[in-house]
Amino acid sequence: MWLRGLCGDCNSLAGLHYDAAYGDFVAALNTYARAMPLLYLPRPDPAPPVRLAPGRVARSILIGMFATTPHLRVMFPGLAADLRERRDHITMPDGATLRLALYPFRETRLASMFNAVRVLKSRRHYDIFSEVYFRPLAWALTSSGRGYVESMGESVFDNPRWATVDDWIQYGDDVTMVDLRDLCRQGIPRVHHPLLGDDQDDWLQFFSDQVTAIFEGQC
Repeated sequence: MWLRGLCGDCNSLAGLHYDAAYGDFVAALNTYARAMPLLYLPRPDPAPPVRLAPGRVARSILIGMFATTPHLRVMFPGLAADLRERRDHITMPDGATLRLALYPFRETRLASMFNAVRVLKSRRHYDIFSEVYFRPLAWALTSSGRGYVESMGESVFDNPRWATVDDWIQYGDDVTMVDLRDLCRQGIPRVHHPLLGDDQDDWLQFFSDQVTAIFEGQC
């Protein structure tokens, strides 16, 4: 998966420094998934036993999210500047959190800012600034301040609980080999997209035609 950024400099920044690390991470996950049925390998508990460069991987996906959701530059200008200037240790801004899950399905979806509320069968909400569902991973940049609201039900990201990876951007480019099990000690769930299955008609979706872009396909 390649996301073209907002300008040549940003595209070159991601391509030169971060996207290869993301590709290596995905390749390691795919190799592990293919080998699991054939070899006696460690179980994916609390996460698949692969190594990655967490800072580079997180920067790669975040730059991609700024490409699909340009409004993030207005909401989080400090984060945009930190990514552009390649600062070694970046802190996730207040009000945002980066979540990660395993997603082994062919259906692909990239979307910018929108939210949805499930109104049939059970009450749940799904609130994102940007999302990337492209196997073998799902990523979401979502609000960190909403919490539980009884009228909206629990968040999709809390059941099952997606891994919170905000601290990955505090790792510098020099950190290239960290075990995923050490980074995600609470585990990484396997998820479906709530709006791509048979239950999608149970949801009300809210988005702006001036802000929201949605891309769907298969890979």
